[in-house]
Amino acid sequence: MNRFGHLLILLFSIGILTGGCDALHPATVHFTPNGMGPLSSIKPLTISIAVEDQRPPSEQDSVLQMKAVVGATDTWYTKKPVPLIVQDAIISELSRCGHHPVIDTSTTVDASLKIVLKRFIAIFSISGASEAEVDAEVIVTNRVKKEASAPFQISGNYQRKVEPNRKGPDKALSEALAEFVHNLTFDSRLMEELQ
Repeated sequence: MNRFGHLLILLFSIGILTGGCDALHPATVHFTPNGMGPLSSIKPLTISIAVEDQRPPSEQDSVLQMKAVVGATDTWYTKKPVPLIVQDAIISELSRCGHHPVIDTSTTVDASLKIVLKRFIAIFSISGASEAEVDAEVIVTNRVKKEASAPFQISGNYQRKVEPNRKGPDKALSEALAEFVHNLTFDSRLMEELQ
């Protein structure tokens, strides 16, 4: 190989090391309904479910971004919109508890559950810590009593010391979502408004 060939290889190598490359990875968030707890002990209700996305704009395009030392960025995203992931998880849990959740606003309902989503994000640190957070403001409207609750916060968190890998955001977000739904359905404020 001549000098020109060596120079091209050297410049190409420097370009890769300094510029890096960006990579997109799909994340799949799973939720398995439990169907246990206080909600399963009250009479079956028809409950409308609405999820409003109020996450920061920087978090709406991806659920995790990792920046490498050399300048590359790995980004994880969900193929299904995050508000639908949260909505489907709540619907499946309420169904398992014996209730009839709906998303059709023209349906006659006993109560409405509005979830104002504030965070749905995974965070990996260089030290190997894996975290995820699902946070929302919840408003319950009892259609029989014709009154709405004061908004209240519900969160779900996941923290673990692991090496980040391609399935890291999937597991972290799935665990945080499961805790969020559990905390919501076991919350006494939700029970009081539904009864």
